[in-house]
Amino acid sequence: GRWQNLPWVYLTYAERNAWGELGWSEQWWDLAWEANSAAAVATGRCFGGKFLIGESGLDKCLVGELVRTYEDCMNASSEYQLVYPSDLFPLGAPVEDVQGTPGCNVQDRVGFQFNTAQITGRNQGYSPICKFDPATYGGGCPSTTTTTRAPLPAGVDSRSVVPEGVTTCYQDLTVDQQDAVRLLGYSISAWHACMLPAWDPPVCPWPENIPTPEAPCLDHIDYLENKYKMTEPWSALTPRAQTAFVDLGWDAEGLMWNTMDIPVSYSKPFTGQPPPTGLSKTEREAAEFLGYTQDTWHRCETQSECLTRFARLEKKFGTWNWRTMMPSGIQKQLMALGWTEDSWTEGEPPAVYATKWDDLRYPERVAASLLGYTRDSWEGCVMSQCVVRYNYVLAKYKNLKWSDMKLAQQNAWMLLEHSQAMWDQGGMMRTRLFSFRWEELTPAQQRQATFLGHDKGTWQGCNLEWGSDLNETSEPVIYGGEDRTVRAVMKIERPFSEISGNIYGQQVSSMPTSFIEVFERSVARALFCGNPEFKNYTSGAVDSSGNALCKQPDEFERQRRRIRVVSVLEGSILVDFIFVRNQTADEKTSLWLFNALSKQLTSFATPINQDIEFSKFARVATLQEVPLSNWSPEERERALVFERMRGMYSVQNACQLHTDARGSVIKCPTGAAPASRWGSPLGFGLLLALAALQMSGAAAEIARSAPHAASRNPPPCVRRSSHATLRPDV
Repeated sequence: GRWQNLPWVYLTYAERNAWGELGWSEQWWDLAWEANSAAAVATGRCFGGKFLIGESGLDKCLVGELVRTYEDCMNASSEYQLVYPSDLFPLGAPVEDVQGTPGCNVQDRVGFQFNTAQITGRNQGYSPICKFDPATYGGGCPSTTTTTRAPLPAGVDSRSVVPEGVTTCYQDLTVDQQDAVRLLGYSISAWHACMLPAWDPPVCPWPENIPTPEAPCLDHIDYLENKYKMTEPWSALTPRAQTAFVDLGWDAEGLMWNTMDIPVSYSKPFTGQPPPTGLSKTEREAAEFLGYTQDTWHRCETQSECLTRFARLEKKFGTWNWRTMMPSGIQKQLMALGWTEDSWTEGEPPAVYATKWDDLRYPERVAASLLGYTRDSWEGCVMSQCVVRYNYVLAKYKNLKWSDMKLAQQNAWMLLEHSQAMWDQGGMMRTRLFSFRWEELTPAQQRQATFLGHDKGTWQGCNLEWGSDLNETSEPVIYGGEDRTVRAVMKIERPFSEISGNIYGQQVSSMPTSFIEVFERSVARALFCGNPEFKNYTSGAVDSSGNALCKQPDEFERQRRRIRVVSVLEGSILVDFIFVRNQTADEKTSLWLFNALSKQLTSFATPINQDIEFSKFARVATLQEVPLSNWSPEERERALVFERMRGMYSVQNACQLHTDARGSVIKCPTGAAPASRWGSPLGFGLLLALAALQMSGAAAEIARSAPHAASRNPPPCVRRSSHATLRPDV
């Protein structure tokens, strides 16, 4: 229907090229379709009882009046489809085309459109849609001037002029002919259905090597990846495919193709966003010609299980060796995400992998998308059902040898108390910690289990209620709640003389920098740098420049303030310090930091034990939490009340404590100066000490220098005034 009565000269260059590939010529085309210029424009066709197609090239109606509203135009389009199905494309969204007829019109032999432009430059190739009053014509249609079709030459029928390619099943066409069919806008089903019965077409089954429209989305992805293999040279593509890929951003010489340097357009939304954020019309048409749909363009994100896609991605990554088998275009995208040859070889993900998809910088999100990630797979498929994840983990490590694992995977399993010997005996299920509930794992162990593919559900065999009725081990009560500032003492079993000459920064040969600075910096590095949680370095954890390793320097600088030393005492080496409470919900609580550091001290290959400045201390250290005060909150409040009362007295007004108003005994001088509110040095000092117990994280930072200064310059003894004799009943 679309090509009926349309002369060869009215076809576009691309259409003539495509039909020529299928065997048509101008002579046989016009004969087969009984085409002439008058019929080509369908002028005079009447439909719906009140609409007709006006004269092509005019912006006015010779019969009736122009259809000027979008609603009437939509009605006319619908009526036309009833009378001439599949002949013209139905009406789409309004356009503003200064080169087309205003209002409702037909782009000759193409389709309906509604043009909002009121003044246009030309009307050639467009026919107005006119609306007439049926009563004027006796309830019928006006007479038309449509030219009568010319008959075929004697002895020639429509079947004999149709090229063989036009009546050939899609799968039997050449690759170039298949390209031509798609360029003309046909799907496989439409191509088979549009062969006219008069042509005596064959019965065409669905091609065996092509997924049906109802097939799973990932099957279509596999088909497209196999059809356009980037491992094959650019020259293996058909010319039309090359043109489409160039429209998508590949270079015409194929240099990007041969290095798998995928264009940025592949990271753009298929629809819904205007260019440059989304695909342009040309880019989308090129993608559709190549066989992409919205679902396959977006890697079947909404049409398939996330972990299935993630497993496919991991399998593809496993085939890439950084030096020998990785295309430079892929390597470029990996480097944009922070990968290096060492981290790729060891399987240690860069720090950016802990960032949510929406929080990635634009270049990072583009790189992740071009590598094959989608929002859900980047964030670890957290919405996948437990049983699906459990099967994913089982399949991932089934028959996997210890020696075939990346170093980061080996380290993660070792932190979960696995070993090569245990793995060789029974694989993943030999992990002893599988008998532990998720909550019984340390934070570091939970992170490594997550890195390996587990979550709480899979770790507990998808039984989230396991152990919920067990009695938890009671812990000593420490006041302040889980988000409190935590005070701890680290005992380091090394001679105090190693640091005694330089606790606060004096230069000595054995300790060139302040021990306190080293302690605070190293502990903060272990907790905030995101360094590998289980990795043994030959010469300590250092970066490529030989400096102390820190994979998340911005996070380190933002949170290092939270480690504050209170004092360093003798007895081996005793470091009294605090974890300042978190200031935002995104920061880890101080209790979490305490537990994480405690666990790090128990393993040789953890960040604190691999730190180049502190490892010799950390490997002989233990950690214990101590309360900020041994008093309960009620006891501290009573003490504060008492100190406020005692603070009202000084040398000047202590005589009031000997006053007995009932006995008219007054021993204070009548002209004494008014008492100072904070006159008692002892009361003031104790009040400060008690107030310090309540300090927030910000106050803790301010208090940092106080103990240091006190150690360097001990305060003079506070002598209690002999006049301040307290009565027992006060």
